[in-house]
Amino acid sequence: MKNYLKYGAFIFLVALNTLIVKAQKFESPGVVAVEKGLFVYAGGELPKHAYYTIERKADDERKFVAIARLTAPESLAVLHNRGSQASQSFTNLIPLTGNNEKRILNYIQNNVSDDSLYRAENLPIIAIASGTAYLDTLIKKDKRYQYKISFYKNGATVFQKELATIQNKVLTNLPKPETLSSDIVNDAVYLEWLIPNKKDMVIFNVYRAYFGTTDFKKIKTKKGYADSGDGLHLIAIDSSTEKSSLYKYYIQPVDLYGNTSEISEIITAGKLEEAPINPVLNLQSSALPDHKIKLVWKIDTSKIITNIQVFRSKDYDQNFVSIVNLPPETREYIDILPEASENSYYYLVISGGTGQEFMSSKIAAMIKADSNILPSPEDLQGRGITKGTEIKWLYDEPYTNGFYIYRALSGTDRFYQVSNLIPFDNRSDYYTFKDTDKNLKPGEPYRYTIRPENDAYILGKASYTVEVIPGLKTTIEAPQKLRSVLRNGILELYWEDLSQSETNLLGYKIYRRDTDNGPWKIMPNDTLKYYKNYFYDNTVKAGENYSYKIAAIDIFGSESNAGNTVTVAIEKQNDQISVPNPPLLFKNSKGIRISWNQLASQNIQKIKIYRSSDNLKSILLETISADAENYFDSSIEKGKLYYYKISFINDNGKEGNTSREVSIKY
Repeated sequence: MKNYLKYGAFIFLVALNTLIVKAQKFESPGVVAVEKGLFVYAGGELPKHAYYTIERKADDERKFVAIARLTAPESLAVLHNRGSQASQSFTNLIPLTGNNEKRILNYIQNNVSDDSLYRAENLPIIAIASGTAYLDTLIKKDKRYQYKISFYKNGATVFQKELATIQNKVLTNLPKPETLSSDIVNDAVYLEWLIPNKKDMVIFNVYRAYFGTTDFKKIKTKKGYADSGDGLHLIAIDSSTEKSSLYKYYIQPVDLYGNTSEISEIITAGKLEEAPINPVLNLQSSALPDHKIKLVWKIDTSKIITNIQVFRSKDYDQNFVSIVNLPPETREYIDILPEASENSYYYLVISGGTGQEFMSSKIAAMIKADSNILPSPEDLQGRGITKGTEIKWLYDEPYTNGFYIYRALSGTDRFYQVSNLIPFDNRSDYYTFKDTDKNLKPGEPYRYTIRPENDAYILGKASYTVEVIPGLKTTIEAPQKLRSVLRNGILELYWEDLSQSETNLLGYKIYRRDTDNGPWKIMPNDTLKYYKNYFYDNTVKAGENYSYKIAAIDIFGSESNAGNTVTVAIEKQNDQISVPNPPLLFKNSKGIRISWNQLASQNIQKIKIYRSSDNLKSILLETISADAENYFDSSIEKGKLYYYKISFINDNGKEGNTSREVSIKY
């Protein structure tokens, strides 16, 4: 560095990009991955009285979708807005200035192509502002995309081009600078790094932090370079430093599209003479409105101070944490605390130029609680949900701890708290609370109100009330054990009585299907009364097949699933078999005897005996001759409840309907 100063080589300290690189761009439409998405260059002709369209498709999509239409800016205001928005996506490049914007607009108005429009330090920003490029941010990282560019002028298509597929992944070819030297000349910091070659670098940014901190920020410096046999020397001059301060610096190379590489090695620069640090002369605290604590202090500024750290804890002896790093010239700090009526403790740590530190004495501070009653929440709304109710409201009062929800039965004024404290988080949208209490009843209206609590634990005003009916879906048991009997041309249906087990039972619906795959139809009279667990169908016809199923209905309109299905074949008169009367059951020490009355029909050849237990499906126990008068069942267990029924088989081998079941416990 000193050699460059000695021989006057600093005449080369000029804008790096104007000597090292020439602003480059695509010679034709193209796309490149950048930090915030994919930068798509549409073409070199400025779209005046014309426009570009950009279409995109992902690698796994078949069709292109239009995503942008580009035109040249018609005014300085339009160009400025485009450039400002683009600068937010290319923060590593240099934003456009007012003079730059005027130059660009003048160029656009007087030229048809962008050949000499760009500057290396902000090429993508200029291209987007000029209407020749687009930044696609609505894409996924590492996924592959393809773009199609079309240019239209005077109502005709000038060209269309499909670009090669590209992966949304930034690839750079940038050097990592090595630290060479630093010096102080006339209160300015001179810094020097070395790179073997510039590769794709067009500019570099300089970052600075106070010694002892990691709070690096990008700063403006004079920049330049010097070429030598060992590589390219990158030079920065920082004239914004403070006296008696120590700083850390690093640089980061940037390519034409704002992509960056690894940061350089860090350089430390400043006045490094060792000097003892004087203690803090005075540290005081005071409470301010709006939950603020103000800390003020005095420090002897005759010695080097590089950093001031503020530490805070709720415990005087432990658990202190650093809450802020401050520049050495700072003499006050305002801390905002969320909780009132609690002590907080503070101390300062002063860092010196050679690494030594001094800790101040500790002081206490407390925010006074605000005893004002908070206003009531606004825009209270409620609705029924599947598992209960949902309440929502708006609130933005400061110093609020949270909210409590209260509920009452409609028509009463006795409210009960139904929530724990719902924390206040200063959100701008609605707070919500879901009441899924198992005691909520379907169809029952409930009233809700909300009260806020402040940081002094004082309840605020209650909101107005809102009435909500839970959206609970009642579940009702499906009727089971459906069975049928045909008597004198009328089909009788019987099923399990639910009137004792279902307190909300309204009745039953009877469904019949006339063919195997036909639609289910509700039988006339719609819903049967809850106490009728039977139904007589006198509309059946001989020679037809019918299927039946039963569903239960509750007082809230909910319908159960259907129970078991029975299918009945109504035989023609000459094939009909009479339905047996229920069998008679007798038990002794060896088993159960099943008997039946004398057979009235002469065409009965056999009798089938069925048995079930423990809610299991009936099984065929035995088929015996019609000449038998009874059957003895010895394959039973003590303590079990058994159900029996019988059916007849005629001389054509056809089986009739079974009798009604009868039960006996052995």
